[in-house]
Amino acid sequence: MNILADWRACRIEPPIPIAIVIEQHGAWSVLFAAIAAIFDGRGRPGDARLGRLDNHLRRDIGLPPLPPRRSEPPRWM
Repeated sequence: MNILADWRACRIEPPIPIAIVIEQHGAWSVLFAAIAAIFDGRGRPGDARLGRLDNHLRRDIGLPPLPPRRSEPPRWM
């Protein structure tokens, strides 16, 4: 169960049930707010892709290490 803490009042309050939110605001408003929250973009960052992880993290999650980067320029340059 998720519990919201009100630090200013030093008390812990249970979350508001979805039925009460729907009753107060209407089903369509709650649905549109939920869809907007899904596509808002403030969730997990999308730049943590597997190709950008360093070898320590890749090893921790069971992926093979990345090959070492070449220090010399490519032959065609």
